[in-house]
Amino acid sequence: MKKFLSLVVVALVAISAFAQEPKKETVIVELFTRTGVVSNYVAEGVRNGVVQNFIEKGRFNVVDAASNAQLQALNANRVETAEEVNASNVLSAETNDVYKSLGANFLIKGHVTNWSKSYVKEALTDNYTYRIEINFTLTAYRISDGSVVGTKALSLTGNNREDWEIAEQKAIGSAHFSATSFVDEFFPFATSIEQIEEVTKGKKPAAKTLYILGGTEMGVAKGQLFVVKQVKQIGSRTTQVEIGKLKAVEAMDGLTKCIVTKGGAEINDIFNNQGKEALVVISAGEAFLSGLF
Repeated sequence: MKKFLSLVVVALVAISAFAQEPKKETVIVELFTRTGVVSNYVAEGVRNGVVQNFIEKGRFNVVDAASNAQLQALNANRVETAEEVNASNVLSAETNDVYKSLGANFLIKGHVTNWSKSYVKEALTDNYTYRIEINFTLTAYRISDGSVVGTKALSLTGNNREDWEIAEQKAIGSAHFSATSFVDEFFPFATSIEQIEEVTKGKKPAAKTLYILGGTEMGVAKGQLFVVKQVKQIGSRTTQVEIGKLKAVEAMDGLTKCIVTKGGAEINDIFNNQGKEALVVISAGEAFLSGLF
């Protein structure tokens, strides 16, 4: 419990500090380990999907261990398989020196735990299909002290009626999308409101449109969703309480215009009476089929 609370406090402090001016974090995606039942090309395919996800988010400087010369040298004598992945076999004095020389604060490590093939009947037809399932875990480490930022178990599946290898490629390919939940949960884009542009009229004016710091240079796009949290000091503790929601309608270089979908009155009141420092804006994924809204 104490460990959980300490991680929460660290996360809150990090988000609060980061929210003042968004910046790109440098992350290293290391080579993945695997169990004996998993082929090397499967582990590498899953890892490539994770790398692609981090790159496409746009808010990271990604160092790929498979193509960086320093990391290639570091990994030359490593064993590809390992039954367990933890700080003791991921971080060391030698690796940390290399990681820090690359300017990285975070290390992403993956462990592909299982690969299975089955021939199953489809739920809605009498047809049978090959199904491949791949299980893996992603863990983010803070390089400075070796602490775990977060870990998540993920499962990939692929189906094909004629060829199990095609099903396998579909499963591997889905790693790109599967990693989204990991990135959004443990590396949220946190920023602040720069200006409220439009306010509704009435007894309690409500923010209707506003601008947040950070835009296309941070990978923000139209349809991106955000939550707005109020920073509160309760005794010796600083906490955050969600008060509103935003949706990006126009992303520019350095700024993003958003519409307020919830909590406009509270956002307007706190921004004008307590200042922008009392509000933190945190990414919350992308709107489904955002182009239709």
